[in-house]
Amino acid sequence: MGANVLILSGYGLNCEEETLQAFEYTGLSGTIRHINDLIENPAELQKVEILVVPGGFSYGDDTGSGNAFAQKMKLALWEPLQRFVERDTLTLGICNGCQIVANLGLIPALDKKYGERLVAVTYNMTARYQCRWVDLQVNPANSSPWLSGAGSMHIPVAHGEGRFMMDEAVLKTLQSNNQVALSYLKPDGSVANGEFPYNPNGSIADIAGMTDESGRVLALMPHPERGMFTWQRDDYHELKDRADRENHPLPDEADGLKIFRNAATYFGNKLQKTA
Repeated sequence: MGANVLILSGYGLNCEEETLQAFEYTGLSGTIRHINDLIENPAELQKVEILVVPGGFSYGDDTGSGNAFAQKMKLALWEPLQRFVERDTLTLGICNGCQIVANLGLIPALDKKYGERLVAVTYNMTARYQCRWVDLQVNPANSSPWLSGAGSMHIPVAHGEGRFMMDEAVLKTLQSNNQVALSYLKPDGSVANGEFPYNPNGSIADIAGMTDESGRVLALMPHPERGMFTWQRDDYHELKDRADRENHPLPDEADGLKIFRNAATYFGNKLQKTA
């Protein structure tokens, strides 16, 4: 497909294996790399096209979710990371990775000011860890290659600090720029409007994920790698019963896989254009 994936690990990140499987399922090649190994060899970033910071609980979230890991990356890898983002690459932060990417200032990066922290991802309004399936609306006006044609999605969340917060001016700019990429919905398709459990954390404007201005950097709190296949869904048995009654096959692939397929398609299309 013409793209290689580098997935970070270490210090409590714990979703790297599932995330790698998702990319490999779509035909991409990937490597899991401990953050310390990448720090020793930052030139490796110039040899890959996709960088992923997966979910987990880096440093036990003891200094705030994603904060310590982000500081480690900023102190030791900031220049090569900037060069990576400036290339025609894709970056993905999932859950704890979303918090890390936000703390690094890779999103929203208004006016391409990467490194400026404008949003926080903080404690859920319930003050409790939330592990549940949620419905999401992909902003059709968002330009992210990760979300092309994704429509609505049904995937899980698993976090204690997933509430996006920012000042009103930043929120208005993000909405105007269509950088709010994913929003929480009710099952009937209407907006969650902050209502629990549809918005599981109280995130401002029901934000579940956002991008930089290019759309190539995506940070989201839900876990697409945990909702790749229909049999993983919380409503699998209902879907299977309905499919049996209506005598039609139930697809193997579920919504979460769309994000990873889009990454493969993005670089596959690039390869075709240069052939």
